[in-house]
Amino acid sequence: MRILPLLVYLKNKPIAARYELIKQVSSITHGHIRSAIACFYYLEFALWILKGEKKLAIYQRLQKDIAGYLQSVNIIQEERNLFNRLLVDRIDMMPEDQIQSSGYVLHTLEASIWCLLNTDNYKDAVLKAVNLGEDTDTTGAVTGGLAGLLYGYEDIPKNWLNQLARKNDIEDLALRMSKSVD
Repeated sequence: MRILPLLVYLKNKPIAARYELIKQVSSITHGHIRSAIACFYYLEFALWILKGEKKLAIYQRLQKDIAGYLQSVNIIQEERNLFNRLLVDRIDMMPEDQIQSSGYVLHTLEASIWCLLNTDNYKDAVLKAVNLGEDTDTTGAVTGGLAGLLYGYEDIPKNWLNQLARKNDIEDLALRMSKSVD
């Protein structure tokens, strides 16, 4: 839920460099390869949003790209199989009662992608994520990150933005960060 800002530093790097950097950064708090893979998937999804791709096309692209890349860097099959709902199946077609939102990295990622693929605006995506229950802040934050990139700042409800503590500081930080990598 904290890795999305890394995207500004990764966006112009080749896939191998992106993967290695994501693995290093995610291991600061979560050292398991599963967390690194989930963060990699999340940031790759975000990257394709920045490139203007449609969300379902991104989902389908990542089924090939991520699966192939994980195999090429010798991630064991058992670990790759845990991501089958994203890399093989059609998670967007799964009923809500099969989506978990426990805060476990794989559940969070699956829930967020499911919410994004089953809505068409920022508000609905985030509300769907939060209404799944369980670890609502994590799933809401991960979903909100992708939905914000996909639908744009203008689509975030103004009354939500106006309630943010230190909103001006957050906006200033985001602006400074974006300028530092351009």
